[in-house]
Amino acid sequence: MWNRYGVIATLVLSVLSIPSTWAAPSKSVAAGDSITMAFGADCTRNKYFWDLFCLLGGDQPEHSWFDGDNNSVESIYDKYKITSPNMVANKKAAESGAEMRGGKKNFAVQADRILSQSNVADHVEIVLGGNDICNRDCADPDNCDDPLYTDNEWRSAVQEGLDKLVDGLPNGSTIILGSVPRVQDLRAAGLDKQSGNSRVNCENVWSTFGICRIATNGGTMNGEDFITRYNAITEAQRRYNEILVEEAESYNGINDVEVIAEYTGEDEVNAGTFQFGKDDIGGGDCFHPSVQGQNIVADILWQGNPDK
Repeated sequence: MWNRYGVIATLVLSVLSIPSTWAAPSKSVAAGDSITMAFGADCTRNKYFWDLFCLLGGDQPEHSWFDGDNNSVESIYDKYKITSPNMVANKKAAESGAEMRGGKKNFAVQADRILSQSNVADHVEIVLGGNDICNRDCADPDNCDDPLYTDNEWRSAVQEGLDKLVDGLPNGSTIILGSVPRVQDLRAAGLDKQSGNSRVNCENVWSTFGICRIATNGGTMNGEDFITRYNAITEAQRRYNEILVEEAESYNGINDVEVIAEYTGEDEVNAGTFQFGKDDIGGGDCFHPSVQGQNIVADILWQGNPDK
């Protein structure tokens, strides 16, 4: 499986083949969740009460992979501005806690927000899906009332948002469906992180704040042990990404809108195969990307961007 070193090697190769002329969009916007909002990105500790003040501050949009303006992050917007300084970008549609399917912040709702903006964007990047896994309480529907979404439930949510965007965006626009990240690996990354830092206790924070318990609870939950849940999440996360590919192919070209999926398969580097390590997640909740992790997300999604 790919790690950060595989990402770096691939990015070096891609730099060597960058075309001399880039056709950048005029306006780029993002739909997303707390990853896009850079929740707790620069938090480093969580063991003592005063360590939690950073985490309680919540979103850090200045560190976002998409358009963060802090010097510690080279965002997608920063990359565009090198050759297209007049391009504009925003993530006003994104919101922490959003799912692709559920709740009042889902993909379809964010699509409406995007289309309601003045000067409608001609480039949209969507990174959703982590909460669709994290907000579930079991894998087997016999064991709880809110199991992992089925393929059909996930697909219908993707379609609902795409229906709105391909109908409302200007002709010639681009939609990028970013991969669902591997939330199933963040428990291992967090345990590794806390083992080397006396001011970080990931297990306590996960339990206290109920952070993605289906993936971070190492014991039995609703009758399912960790291995059972891990395997089910891994299968669901892979299928969700495959469905993004299938739906991108189905919608591509409708109303002259290009729709692509950033996911390129389990044997390729993409946001859905990258395994976050201990330094790639923050020390506040031991779950969301750190500043380093935000840079990696930006680099991976830029690699799969057809408009660069």
